[in-house]
Amino acid sequence: MSVRHRIHLDLRRRRPRRRAAVGGVAAAVLLAATVLTGCSDADADVSSDPADLVGKTFLSTDGTTPAVPGGGPLVLAFTPGHLSANAGCNGHGGTVVFDGDTMTAGRLMGTMMACPPPRDGADRWVSDLFGAPLTWRLDGAELHLSRGDRAVVLTERVNRPIVGTHWRVTALVKHEAVSSSAVLDERKPFFQIATDGTLSGNTGCNAMTGSATVDDDTIDFAPIATTRKACAAEITEIERTVLAALRGETTVKVDGDSLALTNVADGNLGLRLTAVGD
Repeated sequence: MSVRHRIHLDLRRRRPRRRAAVGGVAAAVLLAATVLTGCSDADADVSSDPADLVGKTFLSTDGTTPAVPGGGPLVLAFTPGHLSANAGCNGHGGTVVFDGDTMTAGRLMGTMMACPPPRDGADRWVSDLFGAPLTWRLDGAELHLSRGDRAVVLTERVNRPIVGTHWRVTALVKHEAVSSSAVLDERKPFFQIATDGTLSGNTGCNAMTGSATVDDDTIDFAPIATTRKACAAEITEIERTVLAALRGETTVKVDGDSLALTNVADGNLGLRLTAVGD
């Protein structure tokens, strides 16, 4: 056999090995790309952008260390450049500055309500938490705050839907005064709007029926019909306020399980309600 033929045959034998090597490189590149993509997907929901906190409210979980006196939870809300906090006693608010993954609150101002033990320790707990810079990160719906051996995990509070929720009246608003009473707590006036717009409820004295149209942050109530049972004067006054507040167009604001309702025609009239049930 000539030299030329031997070289030709050698080249033919080597070609499959070259293709195998190229295929192995391609497979390795594909595997690396897959691993990198997987890591990217896993980290996609982790954020240190403070803009992602604005307009959201978070509630602490059972994993908080040290625990909130009285059980909390810590309720933490953010607006541009500000935060508000409540751990079960007084509300606190102030400025907040972010530098990368560091959160630094300014001096927090609070209300001055007296709270029974052990909730009377909640305000000091809040002051201690925000008394020095915290490391923070937002991981999906969870907000993590930490400093040393202190760690707080909070979950974003989701607003209840207006339609389909049982909304119980917890306070009456008249002439900018928000009032509650033992009678109001006992009588538990409420309303619920079904998906077809049907309204059902109770004024605290009589059952009520009607219809309502929900449009984003407004509810337009059609005239409401009630039963005709007579009630004590204080209960009747609750009924009058509830029916007056639910007359015609209203503006509403939902914050988690709470709903604030104001009558458009008479801005001095309104209700504060809370969601009942799942």
